[in-house]
Amino acid sequence: MDVLDEQLLQFLDILNKNNVHYIMVGSLATRFHGYNRATDDLHLWLEDNLQNRKNLRKAFVELNYGDFSSIETMQFIAGRTSFYAAGIELDIMTEMKGLEEFSFDECYNIALRGDINGVIVPFLHINHLIQNKKTVNRLKDQIDVIYLEKIKKILAEELQGGQTLE
Repeated sequence: MDVLDEQLLQFLDILNKNNVHYIMVGSLATRFHGYNRATDDLHLWLEDNLQNRKNLRKAFVELNYGDFSSIETMQFIAGRTSFYAAGIELDIMTEMKGLEEFSFDECYNIALRGDINGVIVPFLHINHLIQNKKTVNRLKDQIDVIYLEKIKKILAEELQGGQTLE
């Protein structure tokens, strides 16, 4: 997946314009933090409340994906609730394994914002991403953790005074 793809950027821009509160997670977040792993899908963590679900529904209508009233009530399950959007598979989740002790807002508030051609995208903090991937523990997640921890160590060493990324 090309993060500079016009369809993907339009999708993210429309989410933002419709006030959809989300955090980019999964392999795109892994790439954002510096480990470039190819992916065919997009994972996002959706703040789970009725207004946000309505905003997502409006965004889908604006993007001509269809008007799905079920978005307002359906259960989003990681790996099982997928849409095809922006030419890719979109996996929406409302809970993150390994992050049960944190609220969406807590994670959203410390999510790093990336500017991709003028579109601001919140990415899951590297510590939370590592914690999630350790919990999910698929082979590709184990490999991601190895590289993310190396990146985190390099970044910590670059910080003045040896501060850590906490």
